Amino acid sequence: MTPPLFAAETSRHDGAVEGRSARWRAMGRGVITVLTCFGAPAFAAEQPVRYPAGSVLLLVAPWCAPCHAEISRLDAIAQAAKPRAVRVFMVEDGPRAQAMWRGVPAVYRWTPPANEERRYRSDAMSRAAGLPFGFVTDASGRVCAAKGGGMDAERVGLLIADCGKS
Repeated sequence: MTPPLFAAETSRHDGAVEGRSARWRAMGRGVITVLTCFGAPAFAAEQPVRYPAGSVLLLVAPWCAPCHAEISRLDAIAQAAKPRAVRVFMVEDGPRAQAMWRGVPAVYRWTPPANEERRYRSDAMSRAAGLPFGFVTDASGRVCAAKGGGMDAERVGLLIADCGKS
């Protein structure tokens, strides 16, 4: 959820407490009105997130012990997922994530489009109750089935079957 640009006006003292006078709040509302009227890109509706089409996407992070076990089973998972591609999506940045990423064969790695990492990670994690977590995408890249817990060959087959039911 995105926080509002300006705090709600609940009393005349809010501006003093928050450091914004009524004049600045009014000016901010005017700027927003002008930008909205002229269709500023910052206020345009975001396009829905599209993941790799026809894929099984596994969400992982370095602090997730079962994720490491899942990565060790990638070849078996990929075999069971055929003809869908299996992709690993690292939902965290940093040195530990980079170290974990080096253990994922390049053929399985997936990263969001440039400058979209934060939006894709936010969307992916909003779908997951915890890690590890996996989901399947349809031919257009929309999520059609999702399941928590570590994946193995049997579970990925069930997950793909769930995609056909939606």
